Amino acid sequence: MEQAARYRQSMFEAWDMILGRSHPELGGAENHVDVLGVNFYDRNEWWDHGPPIRRGEPEYRPFNEILAEVYERYRRPVFVSETGTEGPDRPGWFSYISQQTRAAIGKGIPVQGICLYPILNHPGWEDDRHCPNGLWDFASDSGDRKIYEPLAQEIRRQEHLRLAKGDTI
Repeated sequence: MEQAARYRQSMFEAWDMILGRSHPELGGAENHVDVLGVNFYDRNEWWDHGPPIRRGEPEYRPFNEILAEVYERYRRPVFVSETGTEGPDRPGWFSYISQQTRAAIGKGIPVQGICLYPILNHPGWEDDRHCPNGLWDFASDSGDRKIYEPLAQEIRRQEHLRLAKGDTI
């Protein structure tokens, strides 16, 4: 358990260096950062050298708790700098991230926004496969891109919920 806890804490290593909290010889300082971007994907929680921990499993940590931990550690506004998933799970994942972001805001965490990433489907990093993870597909020969309507509808739904609740993001 101790090894896993240390490994989990390593997610803060770069920010701690930039802020001068570790390795001060690198020149970090508290005034180097005014907002923190948090990347979060559906495969970000996993057993050490094992499978992902999925939502609904007892060990899964809700995203709003992660946003709260980042804020409590650094006391700076945060934003969701990357999030998304592949295939037909895209709308549900965006809904989850939006709900969790609203929950964090409800706890007083200053969340500045959400960046859906990637916005365009793309070839796979390692195998050049078609990755259906964006809002728009590959461009056709004429340059047109087909929108993934279920995700577009979910984005519009979340925007409506945000406006109805008066959220600032």
